[in-house]
Amino acid sequence: MSQKNLTQIQGSTSSVLLSVTLISGVSVPVTLSAQGAPAGTEILFAPGSAKPSFSSTVTITTSAETPLSPFNITVVAAGGGLERSTTLSLIVVPIVHDITVVSARVQETARVGSIVWINATVANYGSLTEAFETQAYANTTLVADHSVPKLAAATTMVYRLTWNTTGFSPGIYTVLVTVPPVPGELNVLDNSREAGKIILTQNPGSIPGPSPAASGGGQGSNYGRQLAVVAAIAEVAIVFLLVLRRKNRNSTGNMSPRPAKI
Repeated sequence: MSQKNLTQIQGSTSSVLLSVTLISGVSVPVTLSAQGAPAGTEILFAPGSAKPSFSSTVTITTSAETPLSPFNITVVAAGGGLERSTTLSLIVVPIVHDITVVSARVQETARVGSIVWINATVANYGSLTEAFETQAYANTTLVADHSVPKLAAATTMVYRLTWNTTGFSPGIYTVLVTVPPVPGELNVLDNSREAGKIILTQNPGSIPGPSPAASGGGQGSNYGRQLAVVAAIAEVAIVFLLVLRRKNRNSTGNMSPRPAKI
């Protein structure tokens, strides 16, 4: 056989290659069979009979009723009055569903309207290939969703979730990456992990200008210039009125007769 030991998940199917070789004599049909298979287990040969030398694929299918114990399966080849055998050690293990968020990370700051990347590492610690969804939440709002159609057992996957922050208010958000439990999963304590906190800041293009009292350029500077112009005009007007008043006084003094000397 291509292998002597096989570990198989309860309710799954595995295959092993068997070789039947003619050492001497006349080639006659040889029939294959199996002995010692546990309850709830089916063993098929393809082909089940042929003239050596030939190869056959041994397919072992377990079910939910197959006991979780080690078994020794004897494969027998019989033909032409001869019989030969080999042994396969089979260990049946239980079905385990366990998807875990190993790590998650988000950037610390971003502007409203930008795309935020959320890095996630997810592992399948179960015994079967799983399909599942990975989701990201900002506080309590679902902001990203990634579908994983297939992740083999004992395999880890690293990918990115994208969050479009358009329409969100500036502030501090706690980002959580989570995987909803797959069917049959019992341990769900490791299905979510906090990626960190991110500060969303207002887009500069939508920030209102400073108040007139603000220092520096912008509307405050324009307002200051306007006040200076008004003050200058008022000053000129006052000076002009004073000049006119003095002229009127002088003009009036020249027209009145001076008192006669005695």
